[in-house]
Amino acid sequence: MKHEQILANFDGRGTAEITLRGREVAQSDRIAAVAYELGYRLHEKDIVTRGQWRLTFLRDDSPDVRQRAQYAMDRLRAGGPLFSHSAPTGVPSVPGTQIGPMEAASARQNMTAYETHGSRGLVVIAALLGVAFLALAWVAREAAGGAVALLAVAALLGVVAALVPCWMRNWYERNRRKVARFDQQRSQRWGPPPPPAPPPPARGDQQGGHEGGGS
Repeated sequence: MKHEQILANFDGRGTAEITLRGREVAQSDRIAAVAYELGYRLHEKDIVTRGQWRLTFLRDDSPDVRQRAQYAMDRLRAGGPLFSHSAPTGVPSVPGTQIGPMEAASARQNMTAYETHGSRGLVVIAALLGVAFLALAWVAREAAGGAVALLAVAALLGVVAALVPCWMRNWYERNRRKVARFDQQRSQRWGPPPPPAPPPPARGDQQGGHEGGGS
């Protein structure tokens, strides 16, 4: 999918649905990064098959996001890039690892997955596997070596089930820090969005000014 085709999906419509097939699946992070710049958030990632994904994005109507999206569109119309990988000349870079737009998009998707599903699913899977291995150990109890090996696997899965919530929280926190660093770097590269133009003077004020000048 070409860059222009990706941009065309985020033209201000309320919902953007994109189906990726085959090699296009590898572009999911890039599409999410473009969507973020243009004021959209990933609502759902439906993995239909291994080679077919359906991404649904919703327009974010919060004022700061709409202002950011307008700033990005103005930059594109002026011939500038959607993404920038370095700070402007003469501006020192934010210290630390530089986070790219696609890496930040992947981190945001990971955060959304954790916020939506948490770690309960992985805990349940590990626990069920542990119970299954315990049952197998009971069935193979007459074969001492095999039963011990199965019990060891069951115990390992029990430890994994106990530690998964901590691992997942740490994973979420790493992704959150990536997103925060990217936003900091992005703010430095582009600067804050320009303030909106002041409203024109009211007609009565204009007339009053003319009358005052003539008196």
